[in-house]
Amino acid sequence: MQEKDVVAIDLGNGTTSFIAGNGRSGSYASLVAQYNGSSGLGGEFGKNFFKTSSDQKRYLIGEDCREEGARTRSTDSSFYSSPEIRVLFLKALALADIKNPAIVSGLPTEFFNNELSTFEKNLKKWATEEGYKPSVVKILPQWAGPWFDDELADENGNILPRDFVTKGKFGVIDIGQGTTDVGQFVDGKVSDRRHGESKGVSDIHRAFFTQLQQPEKLNELLGKKDKKLPKEFALDSQTTEFSMDTWLRNGFISWRGEQIDITALSLPARLDFANDLLPRCISKVWGSTDFLNGMILAGGGASVLGRDILKQFINCPIYMSASPDLSIVRGYNRFFRTQMLSRGATA
Repeated sequence: MQEKDVVAIDLGNGTTSFIAGNGRSGSYASLVAQYNGSSGLGGEFGKNFFKTSSDQKRYLIGEDCREEGARTRSTDSSFYSSPEIRVLFLKALALADIKNPAIVSGLPTEFFNNELSTFEKNLKKWATEEGYKPSVVKILPQWAGPWFDDELADENGNILPRDFVTKGKFGVIDIGQGTTDVGQFVDGKVSDRRHGESKGVSDIHRAFFTQLQQPEKLNELLGKKDKKLPKEFALDSQTTEFSMDTWLRNGFISWRGEQIDITALSLPARLDFANDLLPRCISKVWGSTDFLNGMILAGGGASVLGRDILKQFINCPIYMSASPDLSIVRGYNRFFRTQMLSRGATA
């Protein structure tokens, strides 16, 4: 087993990301829809299909199926043994293109103890059925990944020295699409103080989607200087919770050829989410962040909330990368390279 064989995969509820030792990497929305063909004019035009060897079925994955029947799913433990996660996983292996991969992935804190053995076996089984020969499958607690991220930065954007987080007490809060994971490292050692729950960015999407369906009420929640929604604004029949993800990532809503800035519009939903989630997570693990050397933030939720909101709840220094949604997969990759290869890990 060599470094070039490592495939780190973050199978998130919102986004699947991978980094391979051969230099390949990528991300795509964790959306899957089986494609059975279309009789309509140009039904297959512009569509990118993924075909699995084991069952010879065709799937649309990620953005290709956002408007093509991908269903809003539960974010409970059933996702980690579902047909959808199998396809997302096999797509990552196909893009990585390593026949004998050393696979490292993770599970949310809430499901780690109960699902670890089954998830590990499933990944190995699914890979083998597809013709791969995994040398090892390693599953980490999801919150541990960001601590190993080598792109963590301070508030001014300065990348931290590699050994910075190995001295002192550092908290980790990973806010994903459907789960939030909280943990702690003390002097470079994993602590047993941790917490996980099934709340994530999808809760913001649902709340914001509901608010946009009542433009007048949303306008009343905005500040006097904030730009309001136009009186004629109304969502069309194709707008879904998935649309909220796209708009929040873009920072605007395309409406009648214009771009409506989303920062102020989404603030009520983002603040409600933060007010509900962060005090509870902090209370369960620390009670207060005052005595931490720093808090590492990761996941798409860190980007959606932003430092200004996070600083209302976290009193210690906040460290996060410019792309916190990739902190986990970068951390998995670095963990395996620095901790497992030297030990000669085997399946």
